[in-house]
Amino acid sequence: MKTRLFLAIFVLLSTLPACVPASGDLALECAAPHAALANLRAMYPFPDHFDDAENPVKQGGEFDVMQYFDIFTHLSMRQGYVLDYVYVFDGMGGYPLLYVRPAGQAPYASQRELYESQAATEAYMDYVETDDSPAGYLEYILLAGVASKFYLWWHANYNDASILCGRQEVHAILSGLGEFGSPMPLSSRLRAYLLRDVAPQVVIAEETVEVRVVIFTQWGGFYRQVFTIQRALPHNILDFTEENLAPYDCGIMF
Repeated sequence: MKTRLFLAIFVLLSTLPACVPASGDLALECAAPHAALANLRAMYPFPDHFDDAENPVKQGGEFDVMQYFDIFTHLSMRQGYVLDYVYVFDGMGGYPLLYVRPAGQAPYASQRELYESQAATEAYMDYVETDDSPAGYLEYILLAGVASKFYLWWHANYNDASILCGRQEVHAILSGLGEFGSPMPLSSRLRAYLLRDVAPQVVIAEETVEVRVVIFTQWGGFYRQVFTIQRALPHNILDFTEENLAPYDCGIMF
């Protein structure tokens, strides 16, 4: 009887999804890339030649997005491919448009050239591979969120959402609200202050991975986002849900 009970428990446990390490471990895996990204982007001021033409062309010396993989060490590009971008400037804003090309192929010079190619229709994240670790899947979501957040100009700055690594960041955000725009309503401030489980969480199952994060944006507030990712390559996002935990709008319009 005891043997059968032991076997039943063993079978049950073996079918449960594998959980991440303690949240503190993933909080560290989250915080380190944030700091490294801030330092990296500080090295590349906005290029003057990107805001004076309808079809900007890189001239050399601009930010190289392949440097992301020096920061996200659990990620890599599919062998034989590199991540690249052209710059889009439409008078209402400016932002990078990322794409993937074979390593031996010359970069596209401009948005016009890219749109004339098949590369414009392909999802660049389909070419990003993880090392199948909890940190790798967290980095996959981090990269998807930050990859195009550089050289943003005017209206493109609405794209400001950032993933939080722990409760200390909630407190830092709350202490700074009102400096940029409207203060947060007291009811939302209280809800934000009481937030728990802010650090990222990752659960790996046999075929899928669930990544849970909390984000903040000046135009919406605090949200909990849940991504279900395909574990096999390419790591497609199979499902996405979002819950507004503490609403906020800074009231600023560009």
